[in-house]
Amino acid sequence: MILNIFNFIGTQVFLFLLTVIGSAILLDYSTMNSSIQPLIRETMFRFIVTSEHPHSSAALKLIQESIGCCGADGPNDYMVMRQPLPLECRDTVTGNAFFNGCVNELTWFLEDKSIWAAIMAMILAAVHTCNAVLGIVLVQALRREEEAMNRR
Repeated sequence: MILNIFNFIGTQVFLFLLTVIGSAILLDYSTMNSSIQPLIRETMFRFIVTSEHPHSSAALKLIQESIGCCGADGPNDYMVMRQPLPLECRDTVTGNAFFNGCVNELTWFLEDKSIWAAIMAMILAAVHTCNAVLGIVLVQALRREEEAMNRR
C-alpha cells in the first residue's frame, strides 16, 4: 500500500513539473518580444510577396480581416514591397488603413488567450503539490499506525 502511495506521489511531482514547464513554454511563445514574433513576421512577409497565389491571398485576407491588422508591421509593408494595399487592410466603416501590423495584433491575441491557460496550469500545479504533500502525510500516518500495531 505504501508503495502505491509513493507511485502516486511520484506521479504528482512529475505532473507538477510538466505543468510548470508547459506553462513556461506557452508564455514564452505567446507574449510580446517572444520567439513566435519572428515566425509570424516571416510568414506575413511571405504571404504579402506571394499574394497573387490563391492560398496566400486567402490566408492573408482571413488574418487581416479577422484580427483587424495590416501587413506584418503595418501598412508600410505593402508600400515597401510595392504591393497595393488590399481592402482587408481597411476598416469597413471609416475606410482608413489599420494602423497595427499583424505581428503585434496576433501576439496580443495569443497573449490574451494563453494567460488563462497558464493560470489554469498553475492552479493544477498547486493541486498536484497539495496532493503530493497529502500523500507524504498519509505515508507517515500509515507508518506510525504500523509501528503502533507492531508494539502491541
